[in-house]
Amino acid sequence: MSSQDIPQDMKDMKIAGCDVQLVFLNSEGDWTVVGTLSSGTAENKNKETITTGPWSTRDLAEQKALERITELLGHNEDRSTSRVNNPGESSTDEQPVE
Repeated sequence: MSSQDIPQDMKDMKIAGCDVQLVFLNSEGDWTVVGTLSSGTAENKNKETITTGPWSTRDLAEQKALERITELLGHNEDRSTSRVNNPGESSTDEQPVE
C-alpha cells in the first residue's frame, strides 16, 4: 500500500488571518497532530510546523494542537480595541479643558 492509498485526515482553517492545516495521525488508538501555520505574504511568508501527541482521543489531540498554534501566534491585540489606558491618553472623545 502506497502513501497515496492512505486516507488523509486533515482540517484546513484560518486563525487570525493565517492559514492553518492540521493532519491527524492515528497509531494504535493514539492520536498525533502535525500542524502547519502559514502567515505573511510574498517575501515575508513564514511557515511553522508543530507536532503534538500522542493523545487518547482525536478531539483532545486537536485541542492541544490548536493551543500550540495559538501560542505561536501570540496574544496580539489591536490597539483600537485595547482596554488599557496609557498615560497621557484620554479614554473619551472629549477634549481636555484648559
